[in-house]
Amino acid sequence: MLYERPHLPQGAPTSPSLANLMAHRLDCRLNGLAKSAGAAYTRYADDLAFSGGEPFHHRVERFALHAAAITLEEGLAVNHRKTRMMRQGVRQQLAGVVVNRKPNLRRKDLELLEAVLFNCIRSGPMSQNRTGVANFRAHLEGRVGFVRMINPIRGLQFQALLQDIDWTR
Repeated sequence: MLYERPHLPQGAPTSPSLANLMAHRLDCRLNGLAKSAGAAYTRYADDLAFSGGEPFHHRVERFALHAAAITLEEGLAVNHRKTRMMRQGVRQQLAGVVVNRKPNLRRKDLELLEAVLFNCIRSGPMSQNRTGVANFRAHLEGRVGFVRMINPIRGLQFQALLQDIDWTR
């Protein structure tokens, strides 16, 4: 019954563009609020981030209330269980990316992917496809591509390992 009505599936190629169109007014308002508080505003899909120095640190609690009010006025809701105030000196992570000084991935995630790539070279790729991913090669290429986007130097190292895998084994 639900699928008889016209709709776009979640994850369609149009999803990011539609999300950006829908959130344009929200982005403008939150960017203005952030500037007035001496902060910067960033949004990736539905993850909102505000960053600033010491002056922002002192008013962050009140700022969060204003940001939540604007979000509600724009017809969206803030998931307060997922809201984090990440101070300087702790790992600041947004959408799976560590964003403290420069964007990077968690060391544990990088080391795990490197181990999988090395083991693919040593024992064959099927030895590492423990969850039965249908196209394991494309899966690894995607993961390495993501690393290259965030950390180009490490990504090139992983790309070289990926090219050394014998996919006939």
